[in-house]
Amino acid sequence: MRRPLLPLLAAALLLTSVAGCGDDDDAMPLRPGEALTVDADRLVRQLMEIDFKDRTTMDAVPVTCSVRSFGAAPEGAGNVGQLTVIWAKTVCGAPGPDGQLSLSMVPVKIVLGGQPELFIPQDGASNADDLEKLFPDLGIDLAGEWSEFPEMRAEAEARASGR
Repeated sequence: MRRPLLPLLAAALLLTSVAGCGDDDDAMPLRPGEALTVDADRLVRQLMEIDFKDRTTMDAVPVTCSVRSFGAAPEGAGNVGQLTVIWAKTVCGAPGPDGQLSLSMVPVKIVLGGQPELFIPQDGASNADDLEKLFPDLGIDLAGEWSEFPEMRAEAEARASGR
């Protein structure tokens, strides 16, 4: 699935430092805790919370996401403003009519630039093809259960409850 993100990106980039674009499209792994990873997580979370709300609910319910960015391009970028692509694991949710948080675990590819876009693998039989096509080999297994999922679920639930 592909969605234009120009309006989402404009809002998110206002909250994030920007400083040009790189020419190299080679992917680099992002490591937890580093400043670039923290900024990439923040940008992806902002975009995903807006996109998830647009795709899943028309109600004025709060959407919360937990994000773990694991890759970016170009290789060697020093700040989020230099990135042209971010790959991330996301766990997003919104409270249903019963008040329970309904969560979705989705890896995403966000292409930044003149016409920013969000790429999400399809469900079902073509999922493996999409995963192979959308995500570089950065040593991350996206096909199975993510080891970070329990922590990401707890983080999304805590954010949803205002903790």
